[in-house]
Amino acid sequence: MADEEILPTSTLPPWAQQAFPTNETTTFNRIQSKIYPQAFETNNNLLICAPTGAGKTNVAMLTILRTIGNYRQNDHVQLKNFKIVYIAPLKALVQEQMREFQR
Repeated sequence: MADEEILPTSTLPPWAQQAFPTNETTTFNRIQSKIYPQAFETNNNLLICAPTGAGKTNVAMLTILRTIGNYRQNDHVQLKNFKIVYIAPLKALVQEQMREFQR
């Protein structure tokens, strides 16, 4: 596993980097780095099974950013043209993510 590349959050385009403030993180973890091409660079469906704390929420954020990116034109997001439904097992996690999304 030593050959696995850990990606910096700066891999994302500048508009998407805002979702990962550098004062909180500057790199994706091993799992996030491995899944990054599928989560952010394709429209494929994903099923992620990993332990608590493995970074699944950030992978979900990558897929959300991918969707937003699909509807960006000239630095404007066509908000009326898509919906994102975020489902999590705990109300507290949903509330935390809503705060993050609104940043």
